[in-house]
Amino acid sequence: MYRISKHTLLCCVLVYLTVVSLSLLYLTRVNLFGWHWAYWVFMIYGLVVTPLVLFSYVVAFLYKPVPDSGYRPSVSVIVPVYNEGDAICNTIDSILSSDYPKDKFELVVVDDKSKDNSLEVINKKRIEHNFNFKVISLDKNSGKRYAMAEGFKQCTGEIFVFIDSDTIVKPDTIKMLVQPFNDPKVYAVAGNGVVVNESEKNVNALLVRFQKLWYAESFRIRKGAESVFDMVTCCSGVLAAYRKDQVKLVVNEWVNDNFFGCSFESSDDRQMTNLMLRLGGKSVFQSTALAYTIAPQNFKKFLTQQVRWGRGYFRGEVFAAKFFYKRNFLQKTIFYLSSFVTLVAPFSIMLFVAGLLLTGNFPALLIYLTDLTLVSVFIALATKLLVPYYSFTDILYRLVFFLGPSFISFAYLYGWFTLWKGGIWGTR
Repeated sequence: MYRISKHTLLCCVLVYLTVVSLSLLYLTRVNLFGWHWAYWVFMIYGLVVTPLVLFSYVVAFLYKPVPDSGYRPSVSVIVPVYNEGDAICNTIDSILSSDYPKDKFELVVVDDKSKDNSLEVINKKRIEHNFNFKVISLDKNSGKRYAMAEGFKQCTGEIFVFIDSDTIVKPDTIKMLVQPFNDPKVYAVAGNGVVVNESEKNVNALLVRFQKLWYAESFRIRKGAESVFDMVTCCSGVLAAYRKDQVKLVVNEWVNDNFFGCSFESSDDRQMTNLMLRLGGKSVFQSTALAYTIAPQNFKKFLTQQVRWGRGYFRGEVFAAKFFYKRNFLQKTIFYLSSFVTLVAPFSIMLFVAGLLLTGNFPALLIYLTDLTLVSVFIALATKLLVPYYSFTDILYRLVFFLGPSFISFAYLYGWFTLWKGGIWGTR
């Protein structure tokens, strides 16, 4: 298979830096003290975000997954379910097809009082698999965290593995997921989420295709870079694993999480990761532990998901900011810089674009949009080097979606200002 050379990538980076530099020269052709405030916003934000993006991609190239060393701790897989009658069959089948030693493996499925036929489907699967897994049926709908906590009570494994009820895993996924735990300082491991419904032909196919590309970048690039420093900030609920002994120390705080006195349900995965980091452990990414998930197929569900993630991100960052200063220098520097970039992104974009429109400086706005396009090209080429299923066609799609991250930042912004909203099961 043809691969982009490192020299090609280097040339792309140089072109990127050249265009950004020319853009800044254009904006600074006037007296520095005569700048409109919009230019200051662009320059200050750009001086922070550009080096951070480049740094993330360079570090992502250094990431290596932990190879299979034969390490096989006892594992408990927990699948919380709510209204997933159409998907849960494939999830159960894939988990029970794992090549993990049967005497060190157990599956617990927890139905959170689904309104559809989920429980019926689960029980039929249990009979089909000769009662080879446990089923917990809750008396009332209490939320994903509570369902997972109830699953803990039935588990005996050294490692707890969480898998979403619409996710399919490969036979070797769980085996690869637990390999980093051979290091006793590792408390949390994030699996590698891959969108599988991007080939569906419907009016929302472009939306699903965008999510496929975005997942590739979010997992392999961002989590890969964070993993180099043992500080993955969110072990996604698609597939994640934690040490049982450490989970027991924080489970009550996790289930009863509140923010400014209000119960907070969003982002159970990010908060559990935060608690593991607060305990002083490492959180890492395992790219070889693949989990295939179904992305939202309509704009309303996608938007709901992004707003929920935005709420969870904000709450998680506020929580983590209280203890991350105790981590080592590199970890806390990366964390606080990343938080700054994410939190100010919507405001900087709005202020800069609004400022250019108000001053009628359309050439500068065109340069800004050109820079965004160039960033998309750079990101796509770099991602293709690291993600096997990322094709040249995907690079073209990435150009179509160059404004995607900007749009998502606005969904996050809405979530930050509506923290008190949200259901206990998010998009369902």
